[in-house]
Amino acid sequence: MTINDQEKEILNFWKKNKIFEKSLSRKGKSYVFYDGPPFATGLPHYGHILASVLKDAIPRFWTMNGRYVRRVWGWDCHGLPVENIAEAELKIKSKDEIEKMGVKKFNDFCRSKVLTYASEWKKTIERIGRWTEFDGSYKTMDNNYIESVWWAFKRIYDKGLIYEGEKILMYCPRCATPLSKSEIAMDNSYKNVKDQSITVKFKLEENIYALAWTTTPWTLPSNLALTVNPKLKYQYVKDKSDKTVYVLAKDLVGKYFKDKRDYSVVKEVSGKGLVGKKYEPLFPYFEDVKTAFKIVSADFVTAEDGTGIVHTAPAFGEDDYAVCKDNKIGLVQPVDDQGKFTEDIVDFKGQFVFNSNKKIIEFLKKENKIVKIENTEHEYPFCYRCDTPLLYRAIPSWFVNIQKIKPKLLKLNKKISWYPKFLKEGRFKHNLETAPDWNISRNRYWAAAIPIWKCECGEMKIVGSIKELKKEAIKLSGKIDLHKDYLDKVEFKCECGKRMRRIPEVLDCWFESGSMPFAQFHYPFENKKFFENNFPSQFVAEYIGQTRAWFYYMLTLSAVLFDDIPFENVVTTGTILAEDGSKMSKSKGNFAPPEIIFEKYGVDALRFYLLSTPIMNADNLNFSERGVDEVYKKVILLLNNVNNFYSMYVTGVKADSGSKNVLDKWIVSRLNQTIEGITKNMEDYNTIKTCSEMRIFIEDLSTWYLRRSRDRFGENKDAEKTLKFVLTEFSKVIAPVLPFMAEKIYHTVNSEKDSVHLQRWPKWSKGDNKLEKNMALTREVVSLALKERDVVKIALKQPLAKLEVKGVSLSKEYLKLIEDEINVKKVELKSGKKISVKLDTKLTPELEAEGYAREMSRKVQAFRRELGFEKKDKIELMIFTDADFKNILEKQKNFVAERTNAKKLEIVTTGKERFKNKTDFKIRSKKGFVNIQKV
Repeated sequence: MTINDQEKEILNFWKKNKIFEKSLSRKGKSYVFYDGPPFATGLPHYGHILASVLKDAIPRFWTMNGRYVRRVWGWDCHGLPVENIAEAELKIKSKDEIEKMGVKKFNDFCRSKVLTYASEWKKTIERIGRWTEFDGSYKTMDNNYIESVWWAFKRIYDKGLIYEGEKILMYCPRCATPLSKSEIAMDNSYKNVKDQSITVKFKLEENIYALAWTTTPWTLPSNLALTVNPKLKYQYVKDKSDKTVYVLAKDLVGKYFKDKRDYSVVKEVSGKGLVGKKYEPLFPYFEDVKTAFKIVSADFVTAEDGTGIVHTAPAFGEDDYAVCKDNKIGLVQPVDDQGKFTEDIVDFKGQFVFNSNKKIIEFLKKENKIVKIENTEHEYPFCYRCDTPLLYRAIPSWFVNIQKIKPKLLKLNKKISWYPKFLKEGRFKHNLETAPDWNISRNRYWAAAIPIWKCECGEMKIVGSIKELKKEAIKLSGKIDLHKDYLDKVEFKCECGKRMRRIPEVLDCWFESGSMPFAQFHYPFENKKFFENNFPSQFVAEYIGQTRAWFYYMLTLSAVLFDDIPFENVVTTGTILAEDGSKMSKSKGNFAPPEIIFEKYGVDALRFYLLSTPIMNADNLNFSERGVDEVYKKVILLLNNVNNFYSMYVTGVKADSGSKNVLDKWIVSRLNQTIEGITKNMEDYNTIKTCSEMRIFIEDLSTWYLRRSRDRFGENKDAEKTLKFVLTEFSKVIAPVLPFMAEKIYHTVNSEKDSVHLQRWPKWSKGDNKLEKNMALTREVVSLALKERDVVKIALKQPLAKLEVKGVSLSKEYLKLIEDEINVKKVELKSGKKISVKLDTKLTPELEAEGYAREMSRKVQAFRRELGFEKKDKIELMIFTDADFKNILEKQKNFVAERTNAKKLEIVTTGKERFKNKTDFKIRSKKGFVNIQKV
């Protein structure tokens, strides 16, 4: 049976016996886990699998420690991901087309697409062994969920933290909605683009021009000011070729005049000395804007690039907007919702701004207003969903005032434990310190409607529940739906006699995700006591991009609503990339699909691989199938082989850890040490060290303990009892990370059909440090001696007379282990400061004969296994060979008989009989065949 088949058999066992349900029925103190909801609009990828493996391992650990860990799935249903799919399938290219077809029809289509791949998700989640209440999932599009979001919105509004304002925001002209910086930064939606940058001259007075540099020529028609740094030095420099005088930062003159002989300095002034100077508009479109077209000052201007003078268009930059507002320069907005110039820009009206750069450059060249054109590579933000370049645009929106609560957010962050730890005082703290006010409104359709109704008179009502909606609404028809298409028709009466209508915007989907801790319970309308008794959660986990998003928004809402943190422990992973470091792409075929990995290696190998890599330290991981293969061979197969050995050679014993044999005592000590290490690392959410502890113990168990103890099984019950004890306890501590292998081992060593995942986490006693130190020395000596054998090229199967060892002091039981492992008759200890070994390589006829006998015994043993004989089965053995080899083996006849469990052994040189059980052999230069008959 393959590992994959073995795992599927265990999945059936869990399902048939309702093991997950039973684990939830044993209720202890709650350990609360919040699961961030994914979209079901695409198939699950390795990033989702990583998150799910982590979200399964930690709850399994705490469940086995007696905690009640409720695990309920959730779906993220709203926002651009779903809308973009709907637009593509409906062949919609703009918001106007959505309005034309009808918002209800569009939203109904979105709703139909939300759970497109839910069945595939369920299949994958179950296959990777993740336990969760999948069928009872919460959905952010459900009325109960949205009602809780409305409650939160009203509470925050009543605290004076929600306001309407106009700010410069990132704006997608394709989606026609603002986006938050966190959305763009979360997945690093910046690209390196190559553009033509230009240096333009602005006329101050006759033959004197200020120089300004820009990488976005399309913003020049909206120029209303030039900005300098008041503390920088600026020079008026005369071009000797045409006597024109240019003004720019002193430190940047050399960028425009390579040879000092080409210009002369007319005068030098501070930036402050330039402030207030007027200049001619570059374009004539906004000549009538009052107080515009003058030089202003701001500290954000530097002399690092450009000219030290910044072209300023207040509608398209945060700094531009702020400096113009401070200088009472009005705002102009000549770009429409689709990113096209309005009629104000006569020469370029109707053109998409990003397509207009070349034409604007040509226009300015004809006007002789450009002094330099360069090809520049720079970072630029793109929409994370439709991949359209974004604008910075002045947009009226609704905001949460983060500045008022920022001190509280920073204070609460101190209560949270982060893994990895550096994120707490690093990236996350920086996010909090630099956070702008939160733009919570979107000019879209498929999302929770913002519950604000307004009247022409300015009166406004905020609704916080369906009950309030029913009370305020003039008329509600049909089934209530808290989405835009239904609520846009709902009107309220205003005291002025007119009617209130809902504002058109919908809510940022991150407001919904951030509400998940309470909205999944329909709090405070239901489950009020349950939520309050189980808040905050003990654990959340997501990839590092969520430090700017879900983690941040949960903290913000919890701080405002509950004056507390939403989670006590947060685990942050890195991002999974293809093996070459590029983004995983189906079209590129640069990664093996998950189902192929499952089939080849099983899920446990993938789980262990992911949880053991630096991705758990929030570093990126270049996914490598070779890495999974290595885990498969060095962890999964080794454990499986140990389990198979147990099932073949151990029967009818009780687990016991009291053996006096040095190997048994050592493996029990190592087990205790491993349980302690894994426990502490799991409590610290450190899966890398957890996996390291497991890997080392598996190697110790398989390649040292079991190999050195193999001959004792079948004869020595201490070894069998010890192995049963070790496997029983070890199966429990690997259960969170390797749930399938843990179950397989537990069933092998325990006849009752219970599950390892329903067991209590094992306790441990203190390990024997002296014993482990001596065993480590023993293994070091063995390692050195094996290297010596390699040097002298004498195979391990050939016995040698003696091994001299310097620099160690070991008792007889350890020396016996060295003798057996190195295949020497005697180990002699010598004094010395450093550990060193020396082999006696002289071969006597007796030693050579024993070497042949050992090799012969191994051939027979292999044939026994091939015939399906058990270790206890007695045999009659006949060896057919030449006279020379017969003479050699006769001297070791008892050795061979004992090793092969042969009741009768004959070595003959004659006979051509045909035997049923016969196998040929070749040992060095000796040939023959073996016949085995079961007694």
